[in-house]
Parts: sequence; structure tokens; C-alpha cells
Amino acid sequence: MTKVHHQRIGEMPRLRVDEVGDALLVSVNGVHPATAAVARALPTEAGRICVVMTDPALAYHPELGHRLCRWVPVRYESVRLIAPCAAVADQSGRIPAQELSELLETDVVAPVGELVAVPGGTLYALPSTPGTADRRWLRYRPGRPPLNAGWRFPQPDWERALTEFTEPGIPEVTVEQIPSGLWIRRSHSPLGPVDPTDLAFAAQVEPDSVTLLVSRPGDPPLPATALRRVIEALPAGIRDQLVVTPYGDNPVADGPLGAVASAAAGRTLRVRAGLPLQLAGRGPQVTAIGADGSPAWIPFAREVAWRPHGGGRILSWTAPAEQLLPAGPAQFMLNERWVVEVLEAGLWIREANRSEGASVVRRLPLEAEHCTVVVGVGDEDQLPPPWRAVDRLLRRLAPDALARLRLAVPAAAGKWFAEATAKGLRRLPHGAPPLLLTSTGRLLAQDSGEHRAPVEPTAPGVSTTATPTTTSRQPADTSGRRVRKPVDEASYLLRYVDEIRRAQAWDEVPPAPAPAPAAPGSPTHRTSSAVPPSTPAPPGPPGQATAGAPTAPPAPHHRRHDEEAPSVPGEHRRKLDLPAPVDVPTAAPVSVVVPVAVVPADRDAGAEPTAHPARRATVAPPDGETTGRPNGEA
Repeated sequence: MTKVHHQRIGEMPRLRVDEVGDALLVSVNGVHPATAAVARALPTEAGRICVVMTDPALAYHPELGHRLCRWVPVRYESVRLIAPCAAVADQSGRIPAQELSELLETDVVAPVGELVAVPGGTLYALPSTPGTADRRWLRYRPGRPPLNAGWRFPQPDWERALTEFTEPGIPEVTVEQIPSGLWIRRSHSPLGPVDPTDLAFAAQVEPDSVTLLVSRPGDPPLPATALRRVIEALPAGIRDQLVVTPYGDNPVADGPLGAVASAAAGRTLRVRAGLPLQLAGRGPQVTAIGADGSPAWIPFAREVAWRPHGGGRILSWTAPAEQLLPAGPAQFMLNERWVVEVLEAGLWIREANRSEGASVVRRLPLEAEHCTVVVGVGDEDQLPPPWRAVDRLLRRLAPDALARLRLAVPAAAGKWFAEATAKGLRRLPHGAPPLLLTSTGRLLAQDSGEHRAPVEPTAPGVSTTATPTTTSRQPADTSGRRVRKPVDEASYLLRYVDEIRRAQAWDEVPPAPAPAPAAPGSPTHRTSSAVPPSTPAPPGPPGQATAGAPTAPPAPHHRRHDEEAPSVPGEHRRKLDLPAPVDVPTAAPVSVVVPVAVVPADRDAGAEPTAHPARRATVAPPDGETTGRPNGEA
């Protein structure tokens, strides 16, 4: 690589310095278009210009200093050199950042190792040697030793407090920094070593929140004691801004993640439902991650507030479909008598004034492969839901959620309710009967013998699958079952009258399905493969006709981090550019912008970027002269 660089310089290649966004792009013989896109997405600094180079050896080019004199020090006081390994000596013994600093007689900030371009405009410095902790930026000054300039650009407010964290040294557990905060996982994973393009490095960097990423998809759950020790070792300033984030299903053993983390911190903690990612065409979204490490679907619950030994409540959520009026925190009106409540696992459809079994339903954990919808409450004496309205709601869900739809009913609702749910929602494409939710929080199939209760005797000729016909709630005996009175002629008459009174309205009874040939490629059950192009889209507004279309935007106070961030296209994963969005192999594709490692490029290719005037810098440096911060100097 170095030999090729010297040949280029010796042959005096054509050097170009172009203004791209608020940065300068240095190239020879053309540049890849995605490299220009990276330069255009970089944030600005007051008094400092970003200079992007895929090859740090270009700092030795005799024309570079002359070309940069137009900007430094005429317009800017210092330079941030965006070039991998530009702050360490190469094979010739020279340091590109130091050479450029002496040439321009100004300060130059450069990374020690490679860089990870996080979607959203953040650059994170990786270690120059794998397994070491020397990931940082260095500030070179003419004739003076370099200073530490942090890990991230731009630098969040919590980075300095994070430097005070000392790893507790837990056997078989690794705690390392990532762009958005900290990552705790098992040291030996069946997936092998971590690559800089892992989605853990793509989590959105928030200036006021520190992410504690827990576990890794495909790994066994972390011991609860390991998570407790890490949280207890965090500085107090970090715990104030901590957001616990699971990476895959079942991130920690011995209890829910929020319960373990909040008990260790001794305070209420924010716990995300998934990983905050930049999705192509949809902006920042909290996304559930499957066992294979790929994005699965976007849960309706974004964050849950967990209290120590007190359970959790939905803190931030999105509406599951359009045209739903809010009925309360994380609740929407299905009609005048029924509500839809957002759960961490999916949705709960119930009567507005009924909440039997809420402690079990609301504690259902999120699963990346399933969007669980619970219908009804934990009581056999309840009204049948308005099936047409429920069917219409579920068909309007986002395609990624609809493809993973899984129905469940409380086991205490009785067999009649489970059968009525299967019949009322038989036209949904999931194709599986509803599961039974037990009082212990387990989801079992209806043919499983674990949930069966003793069968009550009934009179001859009385159907056991019909809806309940009692006019009032019956007292329960010691076994918890309803006590039925002996059936006689009067009770039969009352039953007939009650059936008429409780019959479904005309707009609640779904029409009998007419036999029709199945559409080519239409799924009969949920699969993990991609939907063929001929699969019909679920009915709904035109905005939801395409796969991956966003759900309805909720009210502003129900959303967090909903600003659209630019997504940068590209082709190569190991070059100074961002890759094209990755299509996840699911029934409803979810495209995510993954991180990319910035490494020296072998060659540049493509057309030259279009130059345009630079814009005024908008990021002000911190106050005072400090060391260890990238913008602390004058």
C-alpha cells in the first residue's frame, strides 16, 4: 500500500481540493461518489475545517499545502483531518497529521486508527491495534507534543464523564465503548469477533442519553450479576442519562432486563424496546433485532420506564395505525367501548372499562419474531369484541408487524372466547389459531394439555362453543370456576332471550367468506422469507401500500428522536463511504443504514464532486482551554 502511494506521488498525480458541504474533499484522479456523500454529511465546527482524504499519504503531496492556504488560516484556524490512521507513524516513520500541521503552521486533529461513520453524521475512532483501548483523536501542534482529543466527533456532553468509568473486570464478560455509549456482552461468542460494521456501531448517538447495550444476538443471556456490577460501577453522571437497550431477545437471565437494571441502579431507568437505528426512508426508529443480528420489525412501544421492584410503564410509543384517537397513555380508541393499548410485546385489545389480568398481559416480553396481539381480558364473562373493527385495525398495521402477527387470548377467558377469536379473525393472513396466555405469562397452543381446566357439565343439546348467555356474572366457587345453576325449561327460555339481546350488531359480524382462489404467492402463514412480488399488500391508505411504509405519525409528545436524519448511499463496506441500505430477509423488508469502517482506499474512482461555496460553521467550541477534548482549544 505504501509503495503504491510513493509511486503516485512520484508520478505527480492530479490533485483536487473541492468544497463538499462544509468540508474539503482531497482526491486524485477522481473520487468515488459515496466518499463525497460522507464529506457532505459531516457536521461543522466553529474555527475548524474538515479535510477528507481516503489516503493519509496525500498529506505529503507537495501541492496540498499550497491548495489549502485558501482556507487555512484565512477562513479557519485549524484542521480536522478525516483520514484513517493519520495520527500514527506510517512505514516511512512520518506522521501525516504532524506533517500537515508543520506545513500549515496550525493545529491538526486526526484519528489514531480507523474510523466508523455512524449513520447520522458521527465519526467514532477505533483502536489502531485490535484489543487495545487507544481509540481516540489526537491534536497535533507545530513543534509541540500531541494532546488527546476524545473518541467521537462531534463530541457529546457525556463523553468526558464516561472516561471516568473503570471496567469492573468480570470474567467471560467484555465491556467496551461504542459510538452511542457502552456495550456489555460475552467475551466468547459463537458468532466470532465483532466487526466494525456490526449494528451495535450503528446505534444513534444522542447528546443527552448514554446507551448501555446489553448482550449480542445469538449469545446466551448475560448473568444478572454481571449487569448489576457494570451499572454499579458507572459514574453518577452517567447513570442520570443512562438508557438500557437490549440487543436481541432475552439479553439477561434471572428476570426482565428493566427489572434487573433498575434494581441495580436503585432508581427509575429508561429501557428501550430495541436498537435505535437509522432506517432507509423512515428515519430513526427503535427496531427489534432478530437472533441472526438483522432488523426484524418496529415495535409500537419505544421506551419503558422501569422502577426498582415496581414494574414498568410505557414511556414513549407510536400509534399502531392511522385514524386512532388517543384514549389515555399508550391507549387508543377502537370504538366507543373498546380500546387498543400499546404493549412492549405488541397490542392489547379490550373493553375500555375492563382490565382483568393486566399484570400478566402488560409484562409480556418483546420477541423479534412475533408481534403479539392479545384480545380480551382474563375473565370468562365478557362481551365478544367487534370483530370487523379488530380485523380492520390489524390489517392496517405496518407490513413488518403484520407479517409477524401472533394472536393470543387469556386462558381465563375460556374456550368459547378462544374459538370466537379464531372465527372472528379467520380472514387474517397469519393462518394460526390464537394462543392461550396463562396466569404465569406463558403462551401455549390450544391443544396443549397444560392449560385445560375441568370441563363443566352442561345440559343435553346446549352447545359448548357458543358465547356465554348468562345475564349476570355468576359467583365463583373455591376452585375459581363459575357455578352454573341446573338447566330447566325456564332457563332455556331465558337463554334464548339473552342470545337475542347479546347478538352482535350488523356492523360487527364479519360476512361469510366466499370461496375464491388464493392470490399467487399469498402467504398462508408467517414465514421468515421474503414476500414474492405478487403478494398483495394489506388494504389501507396509499401511504401504507408499499412494504416498509411508516405507520401513522403520533402526536409530538408521544414520539422521541423522530427527527429525520440523512441516509447516505454507497457501495463498499470497508472504504470511506457508506453502503447501500441492506434489505432484511423478512416478509416485510426493513432497510437499515449500517455503519462503515473508514480505512485507506486502494484507489479512487468516479466523477469529481461539484464544488460550491462553503457554509458558515454552526458548532461552537467548548468554553475554556482544556485538554482531552477535540474543540477545547482556541
